[in-house]
Amino acid sequence: MNRPALDTAGTALGLLLLLGGKAATSADPLAVPEQSSVALAPTAQGVVTGPRIDTRYGPVQVTVTVKHGQLTDVQAVALPTGGKSGSISDYSAPILRREALAAQGAGIHAVSGATYTSEGYASSLQAALDQLAQPGPVASSGQAGQVRP
Repeated sequence: MNRPALDTAGTALGLLLLLGGKAATSADPLAVPEQSSVALAPTAQGVVTGPRIDTRYGPVQVTVTVKHGQLTDVQAVALPTGGKSGSISDYSAPILRREALAAQGAGIHAVSGATYTSEGYASSLQAALDQLAQPGPVASSGQAGQVRP
Protein backbone atom coordinates (compact mmCIF):
# COMPACT_ATOMS: atom_id res chain seq x y z
CA MET A 1 0.00 0.00 0.00
CA ASN A 2 1.25 3.47 -0.72
CA ARG A 3 1.76 6.22 1.86
CA PRO A 4 -1.26 8.46 0.94
CA ALA A 5 -3.63 5.50 1.21
CA LEU A 6 -2.29 4.63 4.67
CA ASP A 7 -2.62 8.25 5.78
CA THR A 8 -6.22 8.38 4.59
CA ALA A 9 -7.08 5.07 6.25
CA GLY A 10 -5.44 6.17 9.50
CA THR A 11 -7.29 9.47 9.48
CA ALA A 12 -10.62 7.75 8.82
CA LEU A 13 -10.01 5.20 11.60
CA GLY A 14 -9.03 7.95 14.04
CA LEU A 15 -12.13 9.95 13.16
CA LEU A 16 -14.37 6.93 13.66
CA LEU A 17 -12.83 6.21 17.05
CA LEU A 18 -13.16 9.84 18.07
CA LEU A 19 -16.80 10.12 17.05
CA GLY A 20 -17.77 6.73 18.40
CA GLY A 21 -16.14 7.13 21.82
CA LYS A 22 -17.65 8.65 24.93
CA ALA A 23 -15.86 11.84 25.84
CA ALA A 24 -18.21 13.14 28.51
CA THR A 25 -18.47 11.64 31.97
CA SER A 26 -22.09 12.72 32.43
CA ALA A 27 -25.11 12.14 30.26
CA ASP A 28 -25.45 15.88 29.67
CA PRO A 29 -22.22 17.88 29.95
CA LEU A 30 -24.03 21.21 29.52
CA ALA A 31 -26.51 20.71 32.35
CA VAL A 32 -26.40 23.22 35.17
CA PRO A 33 -25.43 21.52 38.46
CA GLU A 34 -28.29 19.51 39.91
CA GLN A 35 -31.07 21.57 41.42
CA SER A 36 -33.57 20.01 43.77
CA SER A 37 -36.90 19.51 42.11
CA VAL A 38 -39.99 21.11 43.54
CA ALA A 39 -43.36 19.49 43.13
CA LEU A 40 -45.84 22.33 42.91
CA ALA A 41 -49.38 21.55 43.96
CA PRO A 42 -51.90 21.74 41.11
CA THR A 43 -53.45 24.68 42.93
CA ALA A 44 -50.15 26.54 43.34
CA GLN A 45 -50.14 29.95 41.76
CA GLY A 46 -48.55 33.30 42.20
CA VAL A 47 -45.70 35.54 41.18
CA VAL A 48 -42.51 35.41 43.21
CA THR A 49 -39.10 37.00 42.82
CA GLY A 50 -36.15 34.81 43.65
CA PRO A 51 -33.14 36.09 45.52
CA ARG A 52 -30.43 38.14 43.84
CA ILE A 53 -27.51 35.84 43.07
CA ASP A 54 -24.18 37.64 42.80
CA THR A 55 -22.01 36.04 40.12
CA ARG A 56 -18.49 36.82 38.97
CA TYR A 57 -19.86 39.10 36.24
CA GLY A 58 -22.82 40.67 38.00
CA PRO A 59 -26.12 39.96 39.73
CA VAL A 60 -28.78 37.57 38.42
CA GLN A 61 -32.38 37.53 39.65
CA VAL A 62 -35.62 36.18 38.21
CA THR A 63 -39.34 36.52 38.81
CA VAL A 64 -41.51 33.47 38.16
CA THR A 65 -45.22 33.15 37.48
CA VAL A 66 -47.05 29.94 38.31
CA LYS A 67 -50.68 29.24 37.43
CA HIS A 68 -52.48 26.03 38.35
CA GLY A 69 -49.19 24.39 39.33
CA GLN A 70 -47.50 25.17 36.00
CA LEU A 71 -44.58 27.51 35.44
CA THR A 72 -46.03 29.97 32.93
CA ASP A 73 -43.46 32.76 32.87
CA VAL A 74 -39.91 33.56 33.95
CA GLN A 75 -38.53 37.08 33.67
CA ALA A 76 -34.99 38.13 34.46
CA VAL A 77 -35.14 41.23 36.63
CA ALA A 78 -31.35 41.47 37.05
CA LEU A 79 -28.61 40.28 34.73
CA PRO A 80 -24.97 41.31 34.29
CA THR A 81 -24.72 44.55 32.29
CA GLY A 82 -22.14 46.52 30.37
CA GLY A 83 -19.66 45.50 27.71
CA LYS A 84 -19.26 41.84 26.93
CA SER A 85 -21.26 40.77 30.02
CA GLY A 86 -24.26 42.76 28.79
CA SER A 87 -24.01 41.20 25.33
CA ILE A 88 -23.84 37.73 26.85
CA SER A 89 -26.86 38.49 29.04
CA ASP A 90 -28.84 39.77 26.05
CA TYR A 91 -28.02 36.56 24.17
CA SER A 92 -28.54 34.11 27.04
CA ALA A 93 -31.70 35.48 28.72
CA PRO A 94 -34.23 34.26 26.12
CA ILE A 95 -32.50 30.88 25.92
CA LEU A 96 -32.55 30.42 29.69
CA ARG A 97 -36.21 31.49 29.82
CA ARG A 98 -37.13 28.98 27.11
CA GLU A 99 -35.16 26.23 28.91
CA ALA A 100 -36.88 26.95 32.24
CA LEU A 101 -40.36 26.91 30.73
CA ALA A 102 -39.64 23.68 28.84
CA ALA A 103 -38.18 22.03 31.96
CA GLN A 104 -40.93 23.46 34.20
CA GLY A 105 -38.23 24.16 36.75
CA ALA A 106 -34.59 24.96 37.37
CA GLY A 107 -33.15 21.83 35.73
CA ILE A 108 -31.95 23.84 32.75
CA HIS A 109 -28.97 23.61 30.42
CA ALA A 110 -26.18 26.13 30.73
CA VAL A 111 -25.79 28.50 27.81
CA SER A 112 -22.35 28.18 26.25
CA GLY A 113 -20.32 31.25 27.15
CA ALA A 114 -22.74 32.21 29.94
CA THR A 115 -22.01 29.59 32.57
CA TYR A 116 -22.04 31.94 35.57
CA THR A 117 -25.23 33.64 34.38
CA SER A 118 -26.85 30.24 33.77
CA GLU A 119 -25.97 29.01 37.26
CA GLY A 120 -27.22 32.22 38.88
CA TYR A 121 -30.44 32.06 36.84
CA ALA A 122 -31.07 28.45 37.89
CA SER A 123 -30.35 29.24 41.56
CA SER A 124 -32.67 32.24 41.69
CA LEU A 125 -35.36 30.29 39.82
CA GLN A 126 -35.09 27.31 42.18
CA ALA A 127 -35.36 29.54 45.25
CA ALA A 128 -38.45 31.24 43.81
CA LEU A 129 -40.09 27.88 43.12
CA ASP A 130 -39.20 26.72 46.63
CA GLN A 131 -41.09 29.74 47.99
CA LEU A 132 -44.17 28.86 45.96
CA ALA A 133 -44.05 25.24 47.09
CA GLN A 134 -44.11 26.17 50.78
CA PRO A 135 -47.52 26.56 52.37
CA GLY A 136 -48.04 29.83 54.13
CA PRO A 137 -49.50 33.30 53.84
CA VAL A 138 -49.42 35.02 50.51
CA ALA A 139 -47.66 38.37 50.56
CA SER A 140 -48.54 41.26 48.33
CA SER A 141 -45.01 42.61 47.88
CA GLY A 142 -42.81 41.92 44.87
CA GLN A 143 -39.62 41.84 46.95
CA ALA A 144 -37.29 38.84 46.71
CA GLY A 145 -38.85 35.82 48.32
CA GLN A 146 -42.31 37.36 48.46
CA VAL A 147 -45.28 35.78 46.73
CA ARG A 148 -47.96 37.78 44.92
CA PRO A 149 -51.26 36.13 43.96
